[in-house]
Amino acid sequence: MIKNKILLTTAFCNNINFSKKYYYSSFKGKKKNDYPIYKNNKTKEREELENQFKKHNEIITEQKENVKKDFEIYNVLNKEKELFKSMSRLKNKPTNFNSSTIPTPTPTPTPTPTPTPTTTSNIDQSLSSSSLKNNSMKKKTQLMRDFIQDSLYNKDYGYFQTKEVIIPSDIETPKLNSLGNFKEYTNYLHYIYKSLEHAWLTPVEIFKPYYSWSISNYIIEKFKQIQINNTDSKLKIYEIGAGSGTNALNILNHIRDNHKEIYDNMEYKIIEISKPLAQKQLIRIKQSHPKLNINITNANILEWNQAEEKDECFIILTEVIDNLPHDKITITSNGIFESIVDSTVFETVKGKDNIIQKKQISGFHCEDSRPLTDPIIKEYLEYEKSISHSSNSPFFSFINNIINFYKVNIKSFFKGDETKYLPTVCFKLFQIFAYYFPKHHIILADFDELPSLVSGENAPTVQEKIPITTGKIDNPYHILGTNKYGYQSIERDEILVQPGTCDIFFPHDWKNLHNMYCYTNKDRPNFQSSQVLSLKHKSFIKKYASEYLDKTKTKSGYNPMITDYSNMSFLLS
Repeated sequence: MIKNKILLTTAFCNNINFSKKYYYSSFKGKKKNDYPIYKNNKTKEREELENQFKKHNEIITEQKENVKKDFEIYNVLNKEKELFKSMSRLKNKPTNFNSSTIPTPTPTPTPTPTPTPTTTSNIDQSLSSSSLKNNSMKKKTQLMRDFIQDSLYNKDYGYFQTKEVIIPSDIETPKLNSLGNFKEYTNYLHYIYKSLEHAWLTPVEIFKPYYSWSISNYIIEKFKQIQINNTDSKLKIYEIGAGSGTNALNILNHIRDNHKEIYDNMEYKIIEISKPLAQKQLIRIKQSHPKLNINITNANILEWNQAEEKDECFIILTEVIDNLPHDKITITSNGIFESIVDSTVFETVKGKDNIIQKKQISGFHCEDSRPLTDPIIKEYLEYEKSISHSSNSPFFSFINNIINFYKVNIKSFFKGDETKYLPTVCFKLFQIFAYYFPKHHIILADFDELPSLVSGENAPTVQEKIPITTGKIDNPYHILGTNKYGYQSIERDEILVQPGTCDIFFPHDWKNLHNMYCYTNKDRPNFQSSQVLSLKHKSFIKKYASEYLDKTKTKSGYNPMITDYSNMSFLLS
């Protein structure tokens, strides 16, 4: 689910050379190293943006200094507490005594001390104010995937749980065939994203309803093949992370209007981790489909433990897996090491009445590594090993072993250690699908390539949106109630940002994703890996949305539904 993560000012757009060598895709969409060419002279607007970025960094530095002061105060209070306890013990002792006057104490069993929770402050109540009931200091060590999970999905401060990241359904967008050309299209995207503080537009929103109708066409085509062998079957669709509900609504509208006999007894089920979104989805869909069997479960699909779905069904995931956490490993000549994050965090509860910001989180995060012990990472690496061996003959396996020796030893000697991000959570998700939905068909769309400032193979893009404080107020798509100057996106070069402040999203090696899905589903009854298909976004749209292309084409002939999202692919089964 995403987002125009690359926000461009008008002046910036005008400085891009849109030649064949460089291309611009509006949604997370540049290839690595395919960056635009800038003119040497800086525009006034760009200088203002650079100054705003400097001010933003100064604010972050000041916040870090404040956190350091908080820690110093905390340490002083702890010392005062210990001194207070020592003074109390001295008051209870006799001032004049000798050994003969002290009675021999009767031995009593030593009570087991109650461990102090690590998530609360150890400061004595007499030294603490009422605010300490809401504040806490804690230290913890997490695997990289758990740190990312907290940053994105923690119910108190996670990015997706505390920010309005879904565009409101009532925002009107222009019809694409009313736009003149490519420049008008990119300008429209620039302005709409500039007006949104955190929310993004997905292909579902930009190309509505036609993008969703293409998915519906694929599902109906596949379902009619199922009906050949089972005439009594009814259509069941599961959607993971349905956002504002636009995709579900458009798919249901399409099936109702074109396949009434299938629509009448079908089921549509959504599994949504966000409670507010789940409530909005149910209200919105039920308004248009009051009699249909709609079921929305507020749950984390990664913790799914409900009854097995015994019927054939379809599982839809549009831009979901790019926000699934990854593990990070480092391959050296001394072995494989897993990355961990040591955090010291000070939490200040700001009030439960504001759903957008429940807690203010500040603290320090330090990345470290240790020898590989995590069973999930080991399981994933075993999969990678088995895939490389199964695809080779004995001779090529021998050659492959030599290549692996080169990678681990000689390469690390000359080029240093190798850092990789592993899609371990997506691996577990595919296992859940295979176990709880053994007869499912998947429709998965996501990014196969993304630019990143973070080092490492398969590294994520880390982006934060900050308000613009100066400039012209000339946004034709400005949304009432938001910052009149708009917002801009800042890309970070590290993952260890304050949890909840940034979006963290990963590209997927699509060949590996395809193999991973086949591997985790190989034990399903009647599963055939030959029926799993990978298609580029353009190929899928041309095949299943050909009848709608005139609706998404600009007056100049440029068609963004085909040309844009060139770094996206579909996984189908």
